[in-house]
Amino acid sequence: MLAGSLLLVTTCILGAFYLNALHQEVSRVLTENVASIVADKDLDTTIDELVPLLRGDHSRGEVLTAELSKRHDKANEQLMKVRGYANTDEEKERVHQVAESWARYWNKWTNRSHQPAGTLAKYDRELAQQLDEDVLPSCSHLLEYNTGQISESDQTNRRIVDRLTWGLLAVGVGAPLAGLLLGYSVAQRMHQSIYQLSVRIRDAAGRLNSELRPVTLEGNGDQSALNPQMQSITEEIERVFQRLHQREREVLRAEQLAAVGQVAAGVAHELRNPLTSVKMLVQTGMEGDPPPGLPSEDLAIIEHEVRRMEACIQTFLDFARPPGAERRRMDLLIVVRRALTLIEGRARRQKVVVKSELPPGPVELLIDGEQIHQVLVNLLLNALDALPHGGEIHLEVRQAVDPARAIVRIHDSGPGIAAPILARLFEPFVSGKETGLGLGLSISQRLLEANGGSITGENAAEGGAVFTFTLPA
Repeated sequence: MLAGSLLLVTTCILGAFYLNALHQEVSRVLTENVASIVADKDLDTTIDELVPLLRGDHSRGEVLTAELSKRHDKANEQLMKVRGYANTDEEKERVHQVAESWARYWNKWTNRSHQPAGTLAKYDRELAQQLDEDVLPSCSHLLEYNTGQISESDQTNRRIVDRLTWGLLAVGVGAPLAGLLLGYSVAQRMHQSIYQLSVRIRDAAGRLNSELRPVTLEGNGDQSALNPQMQSITEEIERVFQRLHQREREVLRAEQLAAVGQVAAGVAHELRNPLTSVKMLVQTGMEGDPPPGLPSEDLAIIEHEVRRMEACIQTFLDFARPPGAERRRMDLLIVVRRALTLIEGRARRQKVVVKSELPPGPVELLIDGEQIHQVLVNLLLNALDALPHGGEIHLEVRQAVDPARAIVRIHDSGPGIAAPILARLFEPFVSGKETGLGLGLSISQRLLEANGGSITGENAAEGGAVFTFTLPA
């Protein structure tokens, strides 16, 4: 029964779509034919207007020539339009005949400027005769053909409308009858099933508590006894779902605790080494009687290690707090040049060549300049980390028109991104470096999203890593 219903519905839908498609196609052809015949008529009218001008008064030669040139330009434009509407082989052939006859007239017209002034009237009458005997008959043949095409399209459209009418009538009458038959059949089967349905509710509830196996339906019963049994099954299923939700919450809590443990392990790893260095230097300074104190070199090391710890803690703070962008209109190139100036000293020490390709004019965006500066510095420092023994970094800024946005691309000549890291590039605590927390790219992604942008990372075909981020303009 279900298959029969689906077949009936599918047949009705497909039939309706088929008839609608036929009607739309005929309407399209009819519209094209109407446009074509209008273009043909305009061309015929323009050429017909040339004939009395050529045979008319030649006392004002310059005015006549200007008027004829205007009509010629109009005829050339209309001929191009007629060619564009030609969509059948026969119509294209007739348009070709019109174009050839016009070309013959045009060749003769171009020789008009070389004729003596006293013979222009006679020469123009010959041109008018050529239009009457050559060009206008070709236009008339084309017009007759397109008129016939409109008649054929109209007849085809009438046949489609007749088919559509009969099809709708068949659907309107056949569908209710088929529905009545199918409904009567379904009602009969349901009536028989109600008397044969009985549910072992206690056994079903017990199985829901342990494992989900098929519920056995057997015996005889009526609908009034079936309803309370189904209500009991529904209540038991709700209890099972509640237990499942409780387990999901426990799993989520376990994942959160695991993430906290991973954060703690990262903090411990990053802070242990600086603390060890500081402790050893302080212990060395306390040796002797009296202690000699710490030299300036050791104090510099202690300051450096303390700064490392501060940077580590600041990274976690940046990751923990949601970014609040204070966006205002400013030039992106100013932010880019400031980031390049900041890393140029390290790049010079590592013998890394930094090339920039920037637009000549300003790139005005609505952004938080400090956050975008942090993103640029993170990406440039990552590129420098990948080039410890020298190389090249190429930074490019360009503007896309559709949709309007600014695109920043940073490409380094390093070894690229390892495949296991590439799939999880912007996840927290994922890093391909021996030292590092793996939070820089995750923080950069969040900052860009706060400014309405996005970021991608991939390996370039020519080698090295490429990071591209966009900002809406």
